[in-house]
Parts: sequence; structure tokens; C-alpha cells
Amino acid sequence: MGYDLLNAMRMVYEVLWDIDGEGNRTWLLATGLEVVEPTVWHVKLREGVTFANGNPFTADDVLFSLWRGNNRTGEPATFPVLNLEKSKALDEYTVEIVFDSYDLSYLNGFSLLYIYDKESFDETAAATTPNGTGPYAVTDYVINSHLDLTVRDGYWGEKPAIKNLHFAIMSEDSQRVTALQTGLVDIAGVPYSDIEFIQTLSDLAVAITSPAMTKALYFNPAATSVFHDNTDARKAVALAIDTQSIANIAYSGFAKASRMPVAVDNIDVEDRFLDLGVYGIGYDPVKAKELAESSGLTGKEVLLINNGSSDSQVVAELIQANLAEIGVTANVQNLDPGSWLSIVFDDSQYDMAVDFTTAPSMTIAQNYYSWINYHVGGAYTRNPWPGKDRALELANKVMSVSDPAELSEIYMELTELQTEAMLWFSLVDMTQAAAYNKGLNGYKPLLFGNVNYAGLSWS
Repeated sequence: MGYDLLNAMRMVYEVLWDIDGEGNRTWLLATGLEVVEPTVWHVKLREGVTFANGNPFTADDVLFSLWRGNNRTGEPATFPVLNLEKSKALDEYTVEIVFDSYDLSYLNGFSLLYIYDKESFDETAAATTPNGTGPYAVTDYVINSHLDLTVRDGYWGEKPAIKNLHFAIMSEDSQRVTALQTGLVDIAGVPYSDIEFIQTLSDLAVAITSPAMTKALYFNPAATSVFHDNTDARKAVALAIDTQSIANIAYSGFAKASRMPVAVDNIDVEDRFLDLGVYGIGYDPVKAKELAESSGLTGKEVLLINNGSSDSQVVAELIQANLAEIGVTANVQNLDPGSWLSIVFDDSQYDMAVDFTTAPSMTIAQNYYSWINYHVGGAYTRNPWPGKDRALELANKVMSVSDPAELSEIYMELTELQTEAMLWFSLVDMTQAAAYNKGLNGYKPLLFGNVNYAGLSWS
């Protein structure tokens, strides 16, 4: 399988519950959840479960895993508003989890929390000899080469039909396509340019899913940028971009022109949030040229950066061509992954950046909260733009709102404010594709594109 190792490790370490691509919950190490109040949860745990080393799974392991999620060296807290002091075991198989405030992302976010054995956990040993409650155990691991898993004895659930899993590490698109063609792997991610070709192969099927992600163009509002305090210049760029051409060329038609600042496949999108402002106008080079001239953007040179991925480079080149048509010169800089993060969060080094919007919880709230507060190194919190004070107030409130009606109204207002200010312009709603052998039964992508390999079998 030419796939990522984080996905593979879900077969070794389990979570309390999983979420499928439609947002449905599947119980794993938990068997039930009672939301006593928005900030107090009672989680009922599965009894009779053991870790690979034979230790029993109990409430103490859940509390330890929560503690570790918030106390990893050099990493941000997984659940920032979790109150570890008040959270406790009510009995051996019931955990009371307490939060300082409600956070609507956590119900989905818990599907990413691996559960570790408190008694035996060792940070160093976990990297090479992981000990989880999952159906598989690691039998071989070579860095940058492969990971081998084998069904373990004593698993609490149904024994997987496939005994051995081999994950081959393939970083190049061409490697994965060749491996699929030759039968070297049975599952692999597929680059956009090869989806149609893979679909012609008789022994392979392609699963296309939505990760609730957009490819987006971020504007730098800092004083060093031409877009500082210049909303019309940002709108001019947005109207100059042919997003349908980006979908067709950069993504081979496996993307859709965006209709709002975040992905329409987020779980809480309503029709009334769509097609506002420039998203409703679409590609309009005449209007774009007028705004470019009136805003002083015409004749300027702007620096457009991207992370060096193949699709981002193509997107940047298409934007460059569109802007040339309205008299604006975009100098494209293709960065390498190592320098990308240090530059994209430094608001002194560029004017525009090809990046993305997404949220682990697949909610509008987490998208707006994260990207308004933290992208471009927090430049949106330090520089002027229309409706800034109100938008920041709402963005910092939205994650703690539990009333659906109130949340909907906040979403509407935030979407209107962001569309008017044009902090970023979502270009296309992306998809992700994975090919798999048609002889495999049970292939169904979960949330975030994860796969339950334990549920696969050969025809």
C-alpha cells in the first residue's frame, strides 16, 4: 500500500470513536457518550480490551492519553480548553471529561486521539515498538522505506480477514501510479492528472472524496504589501482569476470553483452562505481591471509564493497569467517545504500566498477561527480591514457557541464580513482520490480520508 504512516498507525492505536465521510459515529474503545452539559461529558468505555502487551484498557489510560495530547514537547495542545484537573474516572470504565468552555470541534476531534497504555508508555519506545489496542501490531519498520503490520492475538473485536499489511513509503506521484499499474501496491493516493488514466485500468477502482478543503489565495495586509488597507485591490485580484480554469487545468476537472470563503462540504454550510460578493460575480476581468486601476494596483509588481507542490505551482502560474491581463505583474516564487512555513507566516516577505482552508472538525467555525487569527503570522489581527473588530469578536466567540440558531447567524455574519474584506479568496473546492484493487471488499474512506484496513477482505 503506497499510503501514509499516520493512517497505518490507526490499525495499532485505536481511538474512542471514529467518524465516517458522512459524519456518522462508529464506537471503538468507547461504547457511549452522554453530554451531561456542553462542558461535561461522560464517556462509557468498552470492557475486556487489552493492549498488545496484555495490560487491560481502563479509564486511567484515557485520562493519560488526554494529558499527553495536551503536553507534548514542542507541540500545541490537542484540546486547549480541556480541564485536566477536573476530568476524572468515575469508575474503571467511565470517564468524566470536563472542559473550561464548549468547543464545537471536539466531538470530531476525539476521532484523532490515539489511546496509549499509561503503565508502559515510553516516548522513545513508542516510535519503534508501539503498544496499542488495535487489531494489528508492528513487525517491521524501516524509516523512509516501509512499515509492516500483522494481526495480533487477543484483539477485542472481529479478527481482520487480511493477516499482513505492508505500507510502502512512496513520495513521488509517478512511483505510486507505477506501483498501482504493476500490482506492487493495492491501495494508493492518486494525483489529479492520473485519475482518468487509473479509471481505465480494469483491476482498479478510484474513490474520490471531499476533504472539505479549498485551495485559496491569501492576501498579506501588512504595511509592506500592496494589499495593506486596500480592499478594492484584493477584490480586483479575486475577480481577475478564472477559477474554473484552475479546476480544469490544475485539478484535471476534479475540483469545483469555490462558492464561499471555506469549503461547501463542511458539515454546517447552509445555502444562504453561498455566492455572496465576488463568489456570486465570478470571473470578471473587465470589473477586475476597473478596480485594479482605481485602487492603484495597475502597473504594480506583487510577489506570489506557494509551497512548491505540483498543483500549487500550476495554480500560481494560472493566477500570474490572469493578473497580467489586468496590468498587474505577479512574480511567482516556488518554495521548498522546508522554507515554506517560515516564510508564509512572516508578513514582511510576500504579497500573496497560494495555500488552503480546512478544519479537522469540518466546521465553518474552526475554519474562520483558525485562518483569521493565525494565518500570515496573525497579520489579520494587526492590520486594518473593513469590519475587522466585529469579525475578530465573532471569530473568537464562534467555537464556544452551542446553540444552533445562534451559530447559524454568526456564520452568516462572518461570511459576509470576510467576503467584503477579502482576507483570502477561495479558488476551488478540492477532492482527494485513492485507487484500490477491485478485489478488495469493504473499502470505504472515513473522515479525513482515513481507511479502516481491518475491515478489508479479498474477494
